[in-house]
Amino acid sequence: MPIHIFDGNGKVLAVHTDHGEQQDVFSCDNSLTQQILEKSCEEYPVFFQEPHQILYGIVKESDSIYVLGPCCVSGKETEASLHLIKAHAMDSSKPYKVPRMSLNDFIEAVMMIYEAATERNISKEELLRKNFVNDEMIHSMRRHLSSVMHELRESASVHNPYSQELREQEAIREGDLDALNRSFGESFVGRYGMLSPDPLRQMKDMAIVVITLASRSAIAGGLVPETAFSMSDAFIQHIEEMQDIMAAGAYARQAEIEYCMAVRELTAKKDKDRQNPLVIRCKSLIVSQLHSKLSVKDIADQLDITPGYLSHLFLQEEGVKLSEYIIREKIEASKKELVYLDKPLDEVAYSFGFASQSHFGQAFKRYTGMTPKTYREKYGIRQ
Repeated sequence: MPIHIFDGNGKVLAVHTDHGEQQDVFSCDNSLTQQILEKSCEEYPVFFQEPHQILYGIVKESDSIYVLGPCCVSGKETEASLHLIKAHAMDSSKPYKVPRMSLNDFIEAVMMIYEAATERNISKEELLRKNFVNDEMIHSMRRHLSSVMHELRESASVHNPYSQELREQEAIREGDLDALNRSFGESFVGRYGMLSPDPLRQMKDMAIVVITLASRSAIAGGLVPETAFSMSDAFIQHIEEMQDIMAAGAYARQAEIEYCMAVRELTAKKDKDRQNPLVIRCKSLIVSQLHSKLSVKDIADQLDITPGYLSHLFLQEEGVKLSEYIIREKIEASKKELVYLDKPLDEVAYSFGFASQSHFGQAFKRYTGMTPKTYREKYGIRQ
């Protein structure tokens, strides 16, 4: 992402970029430079936006103004590049590609430059609030809230009872499938909240709320946070692809059941409230790095403790050696890939950090009693 440094009069003092001879949007359009510099503010960094999620970050420090960008945060940099070429009189015969990065990385880059330039820091939340929350937004928020509250009072409408929701989440937290199914069958006076006027969008939004609550209840029940969050990502991504209202609702309920079953299967569920924070962090690291050649030393280094202490603590808390736990988690994850993904066996082996297919096969058979090939033939899902 290019960084331009201007003086107070709009003169370029320096340009930092790794795009070589690529065109510079500012040199092609002086009016853009003027627009951006007029928005600069000494109190906090300012964002400037163009269509297609093209962002600029503006940091003012005494007589210098740092401008980060343009940068595309939508993932559609081709459309963004074409917009910049057309909007700012750039040469269409020359190649140009706007840099792409995540919105979070862009915000953190702006915060970093702000702190380096001014020796002051600002949180992400405060930065966004100062840029986008104003009196008009607050007034609009409160006006809409008053309108919705008025409509609910006029219609004498009430929401679903909180007590039923508590029973549902308690069942997931305890891994109690029977209690969860009973909560599904409860009848009550009231309705679920209206999140969108579009029926399909309403069901998708409700499903996302249900999955999010279930993930937090599962974490409270002892499920490793990284696992719970990854499950949530997968479930919500699938919900977004669905076009059947009833199927989306049924999928959300099944997601709750999946969380409940995951908690129920925990071997040390009875000790979840007293689990050591280091062990929880250790498990999260393992889940997030299953596709690497993970060792006890690797994890200990990331936790900033000695391998010996980590091994002793893990064995004491979990009743199993950490090295064995890592292999076991790799095998459990590989079982799902063997069943649901049509990947060659050697690819599955290498993706989980095993040195060879035979090494993977030996470890797999030690834990399951059968080879990966036999396991896939027995449990694999076929079209």
